[in-house]
Amino acid sequence: MRKDKDAKVLNELLQDGRIIKEGFTGVYFMVKDGKLLSSLEIHTNAGGDPEVFKAWEESQKDKEYFSSE
Repeated sequence: MRKDKDAKVLNELLQDGRIIKEGFTGVYFMVKDGKLLSSLEIHTNAGGDPEVFKAWEESQKDKEYFSSE
C-alpha cells in the first residue's frame, strides 16, 4: 500500500509543465517527461533572480548529470 501511495505522490509532483522551486538553491525547474529541466528563461519566467540561476549554472559545470535546455 505504501508503494502505491508513494507512486501516486511522485506522479502528481512530476506532471509535465509543473514548475518546481528547489529549496536549497532557489532555482526553478519545469517538469518534462518526468525530468526536471531548467534554463535561465524557465527560472526567470517563474519569478527567479537571474543571478541565482547563473550562480547555480556555474556550480553545475563540473557535474556529469548537468543538462540545461
